[in-house]
Amino acid sequence: MEYLPLFIDLKGRECIVVGGGDIAARKAGLLVKAQANVTVISPELATTTRTMLDSNEIKWIESEFRPDHIEQPRLVIAATDDEVVNEQVYLAATAKNILVNVADSPQQCDFILASILDRSPIVVAVSSGGDSPILARNLRAKLETLIPPSYGRLGKLAAKYREDVKQKFSKLSQRRRFWE
Repeated sequence: MEYLPLFIDLKGRECIVVGGGDIAARKAGLLVKAQANVTVISPELATTTRTMLDSNEIKWIESEFRPDHIEQPRLVIAATDDEVVNEQVYLAATAKNILVNVADSPQQCDFILASILDRSPIVVAVSSGGDSPILARNLRAKLETLIPPSYGRLGKLAAKYREDVKQKFSKLSQRRRFWE
């Protein structure tokens, strides 16, 4: 296994996306969905990114990237089409022990973003470790047909009764049998 699959709580945490194009917009959108406080650093913004700015989902630093832009965010994503800038982001984040992802450059990634099937609170992530994102996306699409949206409602229902079930059944084996 090349990467350890983790789900990270980013609610209210500072995250930075360097780049203002469509790829950066997708990455920023995922962070917004995870309820992170997202700042985009770029001299320009694509339409999708500007829409997020206009709806106050993100903050924007209208500037070329500088290493001093990175203070102590939870994580940083570099998604520019300029390899030199992406390298600068990678080096600046790495120097401060901040998790960094450089889009389309697995060797410059502390973490990768999987292909996500979101049936919140049920979330399924499929990854190829950056080797074949299209294959991971195709697998996710197949899983979408097997896991209907109603599983999200089922997950919320289970969460509602989780503590009651814990009180009723003291042993883990009993709780497992109940939920199965």
